[in-house]
Amino acid sequence: MTRLRGRDVATVPNLVSAAGLLLTVHGARRLHTPAGIAEVAVGRLLDLVDGYLARALDQSSQFGAGLDAIFDKAGVTAVGLQLWRRCAPSRPALLAIAGQNAVNLVSTVITGVYDRGPLLEPAAEGKRAMAAQNAAMAAYAVSGLFAGSSRRTRHALLWAGHGAAIIGIGYGLPASGQYVRRARHAVSPDLSR
Repeated sequence: MTRLRGRDVATVPNLVSAAGLLLTVHGARRLHTPAGIAEVAVGRLLDLVDGYLARALDQSSQFGAGLDAIFDKAGVTAVGLQLWRRCAPSRPALLAIAGQNAVNLVSTVITGVYDRGPLLEPAAEGKRAMAAQNAAMAAYAVSGLFAGSSRRTRHALLWAGHGAAIIGIGYGLPASGQYVRRARHAVSPDLSR
């Protein structure tokens, strides 16, 4: 296992990741309001920016990549739990998103603990899946704002959410497979064949 160095922990990208998670969790508690949705949107945007910052500032590390992956899953979980409570039509999609995120999180933790696999950076399909799944959750959240006023707008947003969830799941399946293969290889290189 690689030793953890202080310069890998206290970095600008890690602080941005933490701020993104805090905004996401705080906003998720108020997901039924425009302000809560905006707060979640800014938090999720910060989660996208941290990787670019790490590369631009030459502050990339295994610890930062792992922290980003864990914070991302925690943010998705916070939003997903609130949507589960408030948006019944989204529940099947939320279960699929939660399942993929759980598989990816466990696989990432295993890979990080054994530290024998490739970098903890997400697969390209994983990034696309995350973008589509975030779009689905945003559509579901915004649809709640129209629950009492515009049935047509609410239904259009729900269908947009369903479509984005299907796309996210489509991209997420191969990404999850890649995360699982990385974890199997980290545990025992002989198992990955």
